[in-house]
Amino acid sequence: MKNSPAPLSGANLVGSFCLASGSGPFSVQSYAHQRAERVESIASSAPVLREMSPEISWLTVTQLTAKHPAFSENSLRALIFAAKPRVGAIRNGAESILPGNGLAVAIRRVGRRVLINEKEFLNWVDRQGRNE
Repeated sequence: MKNSPAPLSGANLVGSFCLASGSGPFSVQSYAHQRAERVESIASSAPVLREMSPEISWLTVTQLTAKHPAFSENSLRALIFAAKPRVGAIRNGAESILPGNGLAVAIRRVGRRVLINEKEFLNWVDRQGRNE
């Protein structure tokens, strides 16, 4: 004998369903419409955000290597590591401080993400090797 589900009395199963609280039918289409109206009202009341100026572009290490293949990810990560002055070694109780490479002006850390200002990075590359 085959068990068939009992039909629900008074429920329209196409496009709507009944809430568990028994408050009556709830249309999926009306919910979507109400949600769209709510999103529009929130978007219209939000302050208009200024767009970032086009000359500033922040790229991740991977994006920068894809855009400028002369630099590998490993070489960029080494440059980022050496960007700020750091402790080199401690000998006889004295710390030796290694100077940074000056790239820190082009680097921002947001959480764990490292972002590089492309324009500042290219300016830094241009300054390298010059006899000043």
